[in-house]
Amino acid sequence: MLKSAMKSLSKDPRKEAYSFDELMQLVSEENWEEAIEQQRLAHSSPYEVSSVLERLDSEKRQAILRKLSYEDAADIIAEMDTEDSADILREMRSIRAKKIIEGLEPDDAVCLLRELRPQEQDRILSQLPEEVARTMRKLLSYDPHTAAGVMTPYVMTLRDDMSVDEAIHHIRREKHETENSDMLYVVDERKRLMGVTSVRDLIWSRPSQKISHLMHKELRGVCRFDQHKEEVARQMAELNFQNLPVVDTQGRLMGIVTHDDVIDILRDEATEDIQKLHGAGADENIHDPILSSVTKRMPWLMANLVIAFTTAKVISLFTEQITQLALLAVFMNLVSSLGGSAGAQTLAVAIRGLALGNLHTGDARRICRKELCKGLYNGLMIGLLTSFIAGLWTHNPMVGVVLFLAMSLNMGLAGLAGAFVPLFLQSLHFDPAQSSYIFLTSITDIAGVSIFLALGSKLLL
Repeated sequence: MLKSAMKSLSKDPRKEAYSFDELMQLVSEENWEEAIEQQRLAHSSPYEVSSVLERLDSEKRQAILRKLSYEDAADIIAEMDTEDSADILREMRSIRAKKIIEGLEPDDAVCLLRELRPQEQDRILSQLPEEVARTMRKLLSYDPHTAAGVMTPYVMTLRDDMSVDEAIHHIRREKHETENSDMLYVVDERKRLMGVTSVRDLIWSRPSQKISHLMHKELRGVCRFDQHKEEVARQMAELNFQNLPVVDTQGRLMGIVTHDDVIDILRDEATEDIQKLHGAGADENIHDPILSSVTKRMPWLMANLVIAFTTAKVISLFTEQITQLALLAVFMNLVSSLGGSAGAQTLAVAIRGLALGNLHTGDARRICRKELCKGLYNGLMIGLLTSFIAGLWTHNPMVGVVLFLAMSLNMGLAGLAGAFVPLFLQSLHFDPAQSSYIFLTSITDIAGVSIFLALGSKLLL
């Protein structure tokens, strides 16, 4: 991904590139293949071209990619959603697919290969050079949610017994085989991580000086190979490092996680949490097929239907009271709606805190107390305003009193639930982003209706 971005920046500005709108206009024309100029396409942003390809059918995707070199095609595929990239790769001839994989960064290539079936992976890997295929298979064996699953194994290393002059010659020889980085990791003969130095340190040092005297031995940000990638992302954000080294159980350097990988991790995790919070598929894309999206969304809509029926059952218990005083039906939804909004605000903050590691189950009592108070304060303020408006509207002060009490209680409960539910789910090792909203909605809807109708029955009838 980083290599793709750098190449995009290095495109010759004197060559006119296609914009997204221009490409979309061209592919809609009858003779679109002849209309697209190969040189302009090659100098267009990989991101812009990938955005166009994601909106096209398979035949048009392949036709556009055939106009490009393997290297340029790889840069574009690296920018696409992995499911779309995998679909493109499936339809390519083995030789072309092999060239595309070779043009990708190892971590990007492995991410793409994971979307393929085992037999499809084998078809492509069998075409690669033996050493490259072995590296890919090893990366595929790691859990994709761990540091090892997102790392690049091609990292510049130095031996601690090298001189500065030897190190510089070594860097020049290996520069095309490793990830570009200012950080240089020092290892011993068993590849155990000993320290770190930088290109700047080498330039400022004497040619005869040993790396062992130059390196920093106190290492921060070293990741275990099985460390969850979200923890790795948080660690890099806290330390402001460009890369983090990944080691095995013996402390041997396995690779590095680069800052562009961390950006992808944070973006993907944020997207996943937001979509799961509202009942969409974690990996759903706006361009997904209709059936795929419906399948992912339907379970949560069914769960909401159950909640709606439960709320309806609660309302049915107060049918006689509602019949006697129709005003209860007019204001009933107001209480549950405001409670849901208050709870959703707390839920959003709580889940973000959990995602960033700022909130732990040990904080539960204190956080729940604070959010209960916030909800009550908001409920008192909103309840006062609502009761004043309702009293003027209905000319019945007791309607305002009922609304004030119901609004205050339900919004206080909503604030408490918005903090408690995700913390409780996490303590049970469930995903708080996926389940919290459905439970919160149940609480605020059912409690809001019950509190309001109970108070209305006592005070208004």
